[in-house]
Amino acid sequence: MAAVIGLFFVFEGLANPILAAAFGFDVTAAGHFGSLLESGPGAAELLRLGALLDLGGYLALGLVILYIGERLWHRGPLVVAALTLSGLGAILVGAVGAVLIAIVGPWLILDYGAVPLGDRETSRLVLDTLGRGVVAGLWGALEFLLLGAWLGGVGWLFLRTWPRFGWLALIGAAGMLVTGLRTAVSGRIIPEVAGPVDLLIVLGIVAALLAWFAWMVWLAVRLWSAPSAATA
Repeated sequence: MAAVIGLFFVFEGLANPILAAAFGFDVTAAGHFGSLLESGPGAAELLRLGALLDLGGYLALGLVILYIGERLWHRGPLVVAALTLSGLGAILVGAVGAVLIAIVGPWLILDYGAVPLGDRETSRLVLDTLGRGVVAGLWGALEFLLLGAWLGGVGWLFLRTWPRFGWLALIGAAGMLVTGLRTAVSGRIIPEVAGPVDLLIVLGIVAALLAWFAWMVWLAVRLWSAPSAATA
């Protein structure tokens, strides 16, 4: 399972810079997919490749969620089943978003040149709506809320036997839940900051999400050295 976590990092480590390259490494443009329409086939291919790699990352993370659920099953089948369903729900939401971006996004970009001038604003609106729906609606709100609930529950189960590991998971879960609630309420994704107070919130969110990545690395190292260590 440590290798699967490594595969998750490989997929996401490739997907994120490729998706960023599609937007010219402008993080604020991630919520405005219409800006890609003038970028042409190059941006379309980067968008497709990045989204497919992101899909691979979701599938790898789904295996990790199933594995942790199996190892924690003895702590309470109903609780662990609910947590696992929440985690897998996040994977399904994220994967659907990745597939929509990989298939529909490039098609709209490549078809833009053939669209009559009078209809091009409609094409821009459709692509912007798709991007905002996926990045803010699916990934930014629903996925973070479901994944945060899973990670928080798993962290709580680990507190008794592996306290520092459990607390790190809870910090990561807090970041996810705050991110999901912020996006659900405001419609803004992480790079979109509205004022100094919001900036402080975003910085706290980023720090908490980094804690989740550290938790995943710690889990991979622990599983590599002692597979039975993942049992709480």
